[in-house]
Amino acid sequence: MATFTEATISQGTYETRKWTADFSADIPTGGSITGGTAYHTPPTGSATTPTIAYTTSTVTAQLASLTTFGNHYLDIVATYSNGETSQLRIGFVVNFPATAGRSGMQNLLAELRGMCEAGASDYTIADVPYWSDAQLQDVMDTHRTDVVFEPLQSYPYQISGGSLSWTDYRSTHGYYEATTGGTAIFYIQDSTGATVSGSSYSTDYRRGVITFSANQAGTAYYLTGRSYDLDAAASDVWRRKASHYANSFDFSTDNHSVSRSQVYKHCLEMAEHFEGKSASAIETVQMFRSDME
Repeated sequence: MATFTEATISQGTYETRKWTADFSADIPTGGSITGGTAYHTPPTGSATTPTIAYTTSTVTAQLASLTTFGNHYLDIVATYSNGETSQLRIGFVVNFPATAGRSGMQNLLAELRGMCEAGASDYTIADVPYWSDAQLQDVMDTHRTDVVFEPLQSYPYQISGGSLSWTDYRSTHGYYEATTGGTAIFYIQDSTGATVSGSSYSTDYRRGVITFSANQAGTAYYLTGRSYDLDAAASDVWRRKASHYANSFDFSTDNHSVSRSQVYKHCLEMAEHFEGKSASAIETVQMFRSDME
């Protein structure tokens, strides 16, 4: 009988996964696997054609882009050197979206995890584990500021001979999404709108600081990028964790007491802590005297 061992029988939408069947117990004496194939059966819609690889004892089927939620089946067939075949059916569920975050978000996501004590599988709701990078990223995107052509403030410093050098430019925002793989997410432009080559400066995305490698002599520059309020996002995550633990209850037995409700209370306290630090918690208003024109 062919065997298949997996901790979780599931696959996310748009996730690519390899499913390996071990046919060692079925292989005829002195024989081996000489070919393999697989068939995918979705709950609805068109099937996906698996990519096949095999060894002398196993057959691996790779599936990708399973966008239909529900129960899927994968039939893996091994062909032996004597012409006989064996088949193994794997039933699995597609019930959660892609888990990866954008490549430029990795440092921000790692920091947010630390702020929220958010593991990759803290708890599960409807078979969906929390918190994946994609789930944290979705929360962060609700607390995103799209900065467009923001004038950068230059900070000159004195060099030998008493002259000034302009290499330090700063944004009023921080916690920017990084540019990776050539994707234009974060970039600098001059007053004509021309994009400045990234090779001419280095970036501290966390602080919103641009450092040019050469003196810019006070040239005006403008920044476009995505800035995030990590404190607001952390507050949001803590409140969502609190909603999960809201049904926790206290209980006691002989010489033993468990106060589960404290988890819910602590989540709300942390949510309030980060909410107070958030930029959205600071509001400004313009005051005027009504008795003066």
